[in-house]
Amino acid sequence: MMSMFKKIRRVLALTFAFVMMFSMTAFAAESDTSNGLKITLENVEYSYDGPVTRAPAAAVSSVTIVSSEAYIDSNGDVIIPVYIVGYGHNEVAKWDGTSATYVSQTLYSGTDRVVYAFKQYWNCGTAVAGTHTFTFSTTSINSPWNTVSATAQFKISE
Repeated sequence: MMSMFKKIRRVLALTFAFVMMFSMTAFAAESDTSNGLKITLENVEYSYDGPVTRAPAAAVSSVTIVSSEAYIDSNGDVIIPVYIVGYGHNEVAKWDGTSATYVSQTLYSGTDRVVYAFKQYWNCGTAVAGTHTFTFSTTSINSPWNTVSATAQFKISE
């Protein structure tokens, strides 16, 4: 009786393996050959070693314009870093009243890999000699939905 059960199980496993093998082959064979090129899936690997979520995101508690790290890049554009503690959205960065462009951000996390702060970099456009005002604000993504802002003046000289 046990031997018969093992044989049935092997036949079902083999049948299932063939079904899966042919169904994946048929899926991978789909391609657009309108230009003579084909694309097929060879191998897929996923991993994740980034920050983890353990609780609701912390509200924004502070914003700091990191003036000591502001610089003029190789294109002649002014780059201003802003350090944000907590999670915000609807960021508004302006240089002399004109919208700055988001460039990138760095995540800061503790030993438990939970992100607690961000440093965002903002491109304010071409550097022009004179005194300029940079403003930044962000609103918490959750309660209390507060808005935190900062303003700084920068002097660009020749």
